[in-house]
Amino acid sequence: MRYIIAMTTEILLRPSYSALKCVLNTGEAIRTETGAMLAMDDTAEIEGKMQGGAWKAIKRTVLTSESFFVTTIKAKQDNSEVYLAPRSVGDVEVLALNNEEYIVQGGSYLASEVGVESDAHFSGWKGFVSGEGIFMIKVKGTGKMFISSFGGIIKKTLAQGETFIVDNGHIVAFPSSIKYDLRAAGKGMLQMVTTGEGLVCAFEGPGTIYMQTRNLRTFAESLNPFLRERTRSQGKGILGGLLGG
Repeated sequence: MRYIIAMTTEILLRPSYSALKCVLNTGEAIRTETGAMLAMDDTAEIEGKMQGGAWKAIKRTVLTSESFFVTTIKAKQDNSEVYLAPRSVGDVEVLALNNEEYIVQGGSYLASEVGVESDAHFSGWKGFVSGEGIFMIKVKGTGKMFISSFGGIIKKTLAQGETFIVDNGHIVAFPSSIKYDLRAAGKGMLQMVTTGEGLVCAFEGPGTIYMQTRNLRTFAESLNPFLRERTRSQGKGILGGLLGG
């Protein structure tokens, strides 16, 4: 069945606890990250499946922080409401893609219209050294895409030839057409230690960069001294990890 892209959307409770409200008519659908559904009309239909086959699904799971399955929610009657929420505390932003391609930080993809698809993207070996991960999400197609952040979202538009430096952990999304280079924040290892910064991304315009005001990795590290050993209600080991809780 051909999906019709004409849904209306609204971002609620910005900027700290943002959620996405979608109103779909009969036959319309939206793809979401697994677990993003907050609430929906009981007439809507929800289904989780692999996007792009097994290999793409494995890459999404192993190489990024995205889930193995992608959830599709479809309306079976007009004016069906669907509410979506990101995993972390922060904002939501909408990007309108017109046969375009964006690079999105793993964990920042929230949802998209069905004309937009995602896949893992290799961002260079320096990303591995930085501890931020070497894979991000490549999103392309035509339609609305919704990204989420940890903290607020800042947009920075660069003119032709303009250069701007962004810490790796604060990148949310940017167009794949923009030039970028991963490099050390300072000159040499000593500067990396004394400034407290790791690797950064140097962007060269034209293009618009989306940044988040908080770094989830450094926030998690700041909590480590206050956390007890992790336990699971389903027990330890592989089985406990799979069952969760």
